Amino acid sequence: MPARGRLLGLFLELRAIPVLLWAYTAIVLGTAVAIAEAGRFELWNLLEALLIGVLIQGYETHAVNEIFDWRSGTDQDASPRVLSGGSRVLTARLLEEKHLWAIFAASSALIWVLAFDLASRTGPLVLGLVALGYFAGLFYTLPPIATAYRPFAGEWLGGFVGVAAGGLGAYYVQALRITPLALTVAVAHACVCVGMLMMHHYLDADADRRARPMKRTTIVFLGARRAKGYTAGFAAAALALSVLLGLLWRVEAFAFGFAAVAGLIAHVRAEPADVASVTGNELIVIQAGVAGGLLMATLLAPAFVFAMPAAVLLYLAHLRASLAIRAPAPERYEAVVIPPT
Repeated sequence: MPARGRLLGLFLELRAIPVLLWAYTAIVLGTAVAIAEAGRFELWNLLEALLIGVLIQGYETHAVNEIFDWRSGTDQDASPRVLSGGSRVLTARLLEEKHLWAIFAASSALIWVLAFDLASRTGPLVLGLVALGYFAGLFYTLPPIATAYRPFAGEWLGGFVGVAAGGLGAYYVQALRITPLALTVAVAHACVCVGMLMMHHYLDADADRRARPMKRTTIVFLGARRAKGYTAGFAAAALALSVLLGLLWRVEAFAFGFAAVAGLIAHVRAEPADVASVTGNELIVIQAGVAGGLLMATLLAPAFVFAMPAAVLLYLAHLRASLAIRAPAPERYEAVVIPPT
């Protein structure tokens, strides 16, 4: 494989679009809240926190997820889906499993080097928050725990914990404390992300049932009708929290609330078995979540005026890179499952 293909695989494995919603927005928003509440800002702390968050979600978590979802067969299944089903770097032969393990190892080492450096300036609590995010991501698909393969565990012990830890960590390295306000904002954003994750699993349901071991996500466990109400509940919780923040703290939080309304409408409109409906509405949830979080951050701290354009550029780059993949799906996933090493 030419170096250009490897580089394309490396970029696609980042899965920039969900990273923009989960890690990038969580950390920018957490930093902006700290600036507004504590009046302190350290650029180097922000950069290290942002890099840690992107590495945890984009490479450490996604590399392990790619390996074990491929081995179980769910990512090799021919079910019709657009945004879910992994990054497809293995299907397109841009990367091999050994490359994914190397990505995992390199990103893990860098995460902890940065974490200890950040802790040396801000305090040991950083290490605890990084550990929460790191192990929430690692055990999302790493056997035997594999929370993603167990109903309710994946979104709560994986997604929710990981996003909230990122937002709180970004706040802490600026303010040097954790407050109820910081916790409320982190929880509100985590609800947006978990709602998106649940919608992400709609079109995976058939493939997840056929996986070995079965990937028994909450969507598979509940079934489409009950799962839709559960999923929309996260969006409703994010909206309720944003309204409380706007009424009790700063009106800038209503920017997050308006975006939460758009996300909630998308959740209600989505038809779990319809590819076009799920894909279009999931993109709305992602776009609204990123826009709401970054707009609120910019209103609280105008220095973040460049955060939104940067997110748009990365979003478009990911879409363009995804279109560059032209690989047919395997006829039978059982025939090409990579055996455990």
